[in-house]
Amino acid sequence: MALPLIGLVPRAQLLDLPVLQRATFNGCMNEAVRHSGKEDQEIADEIHISPGYMSRFMRGVGQQWAKRLVAFMRTTNSLAPLQWMAEQMGCELTVRNDARREADLLRARLLELEKYERIAA
Repeated sequence: MALPLIGLVPRAQLLDLPVLQRATFNGCMNEAVRHSGKEDQEIADEIHISPGYMSRFMRGVGQQWAKRLVAFMRTTNSLAPLQWMAEQMGCELTVRNDARREADLLRARLLELEKYERIAA
């Protein structure tokens, strides 16, 4: 039996990793606004900030705070603030470590070698 309510809950937008890796925080904010289909004023009302502050936030204040938060987490060597934000959005945090990165590179190299082997055969 399917729950009709589940179909009514919109899924949060996730950017593709290559897009995310090239994006700025401001770019992500603008994409989120575009994805929502709402005007800046509507969003400002819903998050209880003034339209003027919303405008400043979208033009650079948000990116400044994001960079400060990243600097804070690097300085404290803690992902706790990021974990909290992920939890608030119903997400889990996955940390890419060196071993995983190395395994991914080796896997990609193996696929590349297999492709060349098939071509040569």
